[in-house]
Amino acid sequence: MTWPKKDTRRVSLRNGQSFLWHLDADWERTTRVIRVKEDGTDGQVLVLDPYHHAFLPTQTQVRRAIRDAFRAGWRPATRCPPLEMVFDGERFVPGCRHPEG
Repeated sequence: MTWPKKDTRRVSLRNGQSFLWHLDADWERTTRVIRVKEDGTDGQVLVLDPYHHAFLPTQTQVRRAIRDAFRAGWRPATRCPPLEMVFDGERFVPGCRHPEG
């Protein structure tokens, strides 16, 4: 899968690990997800469902989500199915996206 350049941002952790995160410009009407991958790898993609009134898609929030994902077992350098996580109002937790409806 080719990672889109448009609407993609970069975020780094304190240890220097760098990630790309993609959020469509009209995300509230279309995908409603943020996709994250480690820069320079084709490993496991992190799919974040941030659809919660307390969430703003900022670099700080994405960095926090990445840390939550690591605690949940995310392996960004390993090729495997995406890890899906949902925002519960305080943090991201493992789970599936709610069906659109």
